[in-house]
Formats: sequence, C-alpha cells, structure tokens
Amino acid sequence: MKKLIAIMLCALLLVTAIACSKKPEPSPAPVDETELPETGETESEPEPITEPRSGGWAVAEDPSLTDALRAIFEKGMTELVGVNYTPVALLGTQVVAGTNYCFLAQGTVVYPDAAPKFMIVYLYEDLSGAVSVMDIEDLPIVAGDDGKLSVPAEPGTLMGGWTYADSFEVTDEMKAKLEKALSGMTGASYEPIANLGTQVVAGLNRCLLCKVTPVVPDPVPHFALVYVYEDLEGGAELNNVVDYDIDMPQEAPEADAEAETAPETEADPEAEAAPEAETNPEAETNPEAEAEAANEPIVLPELPNEPEPAVSGGWAVAEDPAMDDARSAIFAKALEQLVGVNYVPVACLGTQIVAGMNYCFLAKATVVYPDAQPKPVLVYVYEDLSGNATLMNIADMPIVPGDGAVTVPEAETLSGGWAYAESTEVTAEMKDRLAKAIEGMDGAAYKPIANLGTQVVAGTNRCLLCKVTPVVPNAVSHYALVYVYENLEGGAELLNVIDFDCGALCTYGA
Repeated sequence: MKKLIAIMLCALLLVTAIACSKKPEPSPAPVDETELPETGETESEPEPITEPRSGGWAVAEDPSLTDALRAIFEKGMTELVGVNYTPVALLGTQVVAGTNYCFLAQGTVVYPDAAPKFMIVYLYEDLSGAVSVMDIEDLPIVAGDDGKLSVPAEPGTLMGGWTYADSFEVTDEMKAKLEKALSGMTGASYEPIANLGTQVVAGLNRCLLCKVTPVVPDPVPHFALVYVYEDLEGGAELNNVVDYDIDMPQEAPEADAEAETAPETEADPEAEAAPEAETNPEAETNPEAEAEAANEPIVLPELPNEPEPAVSGGWAVAEDPAMDDARSAIFAKALEQLVGVNYVPVACLGTQIVAGMNYCFLAKATVVYPDAQPKPVLVYVYEDLSGNATLMNIADMPIVPGDGAVTVPEAETLSGGWAYAESTEVTAEMKDRLAKAIEGMDGAAYKPIANLGTQVVAGTNRCLLCKVTPVVPNAVSHYALVYVYENLEGGAELLNVIDFDCGALCTYGA
C-alpha cells in the first residue's frame, strides 16, 4: 500500500513540473488597419431599404392631403382648365433636384353630365417652389386573368361592366365589408385610400385602393388594388389583390437606355451597315448590304405636339370660319350653274388638303319659289391646283337632337316641332342667352357661328352651331350643336351639347 501511494505522488509531481515548464503563448497583436494593403473596396453597412418601388419613389407615410399638398396640386394644374381635377390622396414622392409628387385625382371633363374617372397625376416642384405637370395617366382598375391591370382603351370606358365610382369616399360600410373580406389575413394591414369602381353582379364587386403595410419590423408599405365581393346578405369575400406600382411610366427613356447599354456584339450588322460605312472599309465593299439598305423605307420621326384633325378624313376645322372675298369667290364659282336654289354662304367650317383643296361651307339655301322657307345646308366644294372649283355634294344640316346624335331631316320636314331659322345671324340677345346657359363651363370657349333652328315650348329651345375650343395648350377646336332653352323671363339653361363632324356628310367619292 505504501509503495502504491508513493508511485501516485511521484506521478502527480511529474505532471505539475511539465505544466509549469510550458511558456504562455503571446496574445495576438492588434492589427493596425492603416497598414492594410488597399484593395479598392471598403466595407460599409448596408443602407436600409426605404423605396419599395422602382425609380426611387417612396410611398407616402400619410396619404391624406394637407393644405400645403393641395396648394402644390392647384399650382401645378392651374393651366389645365378643360378638365376639373380634384386631388384625392398623395401616393408617393421622389426626391430629385426638388421633389416629384404622385397624386391620385378624380378628373371630370367640363361637359354636361360628364362622368368622373380616376387619374394618376405626376407633378414636379423645383427648388424655387415652381410646380409643373410631368404626366397624367388613367388609373386602370380592371384586372385580367393574368393579374395585370388594363388601361381603358377609350377615355371613360372600362371592360367587363366595371364603372368608375362617382365618389372616391370610403364609407364606414365599405370599411366593414373590407374588414370581413380580409378576416384571418394577419400578415399585413390594409388601409383603404379610395373607392375606385364597381361591377354589378349578383351582388357587387368593388375595387378599393389600399395602402398595404406588412406586419414585420421596419416594414416597407406599398399600394394594391383590393377587389371585394359584397353579396346581397351583407357578407363580403376577397376576390383578388393586385399590387400597384406608383412609378411614373417611362417607356421612351427605357427604350433609349436599352439601346445605349446593348452590347455591340449583339447588334445586327445589316442594320448598322450604313452607319459603319464611314469607319468600316468592308461595309463599303459589300454591295448586298448597300442594296438592302437602299431598299429600306425612310421613317420620319413623329413631330411633337402635332395637332390631330378634329374631324374625320383629314378635315381640319377652319381657324377663322368667317367668309372673306377669296372664299366667297370659290363658293360662287362652284355653284354658278345651280340656278334653281339660292345659296348664300354663311361660314367656312373646314378644309381638307388633297391635290388641291376641299372646302366645307355652311350655307343658307332657299328654293326659288314664292314663300319658300330657307334652311341651312352643308356645301362641299373642291378647288384644284389651277383654281377651278367643282361642287362635290350638298347635304342638309341636321339639327334635331336624338340619343346623343343629330338626325338628318327627310326632305323639308323636321321632327319634334323643330323649324329651321329664317336667319342664321346670331344676334346680341342670342349671344347673351348662350353666355348665361354656359356660365361656369370655363373649360372651353364657345364661339357661336350660326343660328340654325328653334323649337317652341313654354319658351324657346334654340340650336346654335358653335366652334368649341378647349382652354388648354395647343388646343384642337371642333364644332358642336349647342341647345339652349330660353324661358319667358329672359333666363337661359343649357339643354345639350352634341359634337358635330363637319366632314362626315361629304359623300363625294364614297
């Protein structure tokens, strides 16, 4: 036993001696970062994501409109008086050399019974506080099967029975239905911003613009169109949620950017044969490429702000409809062989450039017969390059309003008690009544051209041919038949405005 204890003590002393004989390893020296070799790269903390959408646009933290935002909107839209724009919400901003704003607005054309629709208005405010319009886009609310939104093909029209809402207000009932539809969806909060439109089914489908905020730390909100089905029993069901990007459309710049960044190796050598001819000697000796380039059609660039004709078939509204000596001479020359009817020119409504010139004249026609009643007609005349004038056709001027159009009379009769005016002159009293009737409609200027006809009621309904010019930059004028009710007390009320295409009744060559 004593020997065993002695052996154990010796072993313990040996282990202790070995441990004490080891030197402690020195701790690593601190690295001097200034002595590190430069690699051209520096580490930095990643910046937090604050812009959820492309183009640097940031969703507005609070979409509600303040007095300052309303002032910016009004300042930017002050020159656009053809449409009344009512701001609904601020959707987002973009910091540039100044600030870009994206507004949701309700636009209503200044026109009787015009239906409102929703627009996205982009404004730029520079560093001095001046505000200008960048773009105005229709807000698409109809979602297809592919989940993509479709922009209306024609202003004010929506596919699939959808209609824009008359009021953008989200009522308490709509909020309750939305809450029912979203019951159980706890991953994000949905804040309704505007009621955009509805579709009547066995119940109602409703489209709401919502601000969607994920329930996560440091959430990045975005906008979405939320489609809710409201049944007839008060229930609600979620149909669809389509994300909506507020980034301003930039189709042309994107195309330019793609052209600038496209690799040269992917370019079509045949298409670039002509430009490379100056630097590439092989291109000069390639007859096939030259022949193909020579046969390519020449495409002229589109001219900016080129006004479109306001009437069909290339007809353009006359800048000044008044008859001057030259126009009167053309009219007389074309109608000199027609002696059974007296035609008195009233106005030149429009022209059409051909191999020469076509003219559309408003004239007063009276059959050479005792007590014959005059009537307004449209006279179409062609003047060739030699100055010869030929009658193309004569059409009765329609003045009787129908369902959104005017009806051409049969022979001498007018339906509905309407009668052609004996004189086409617009008197000072008629102008005064017209001014009263269109009071407040400051989106367009109405210039009366001719008094066409009347209908006797408890007072008088009057039809005036007017030249209508929207009060906007580069305005394109058109004609309209304006119907005014003149009561017995001297008052006046606007009944209807029907656009009139002065070139539509030209049947020559048809």
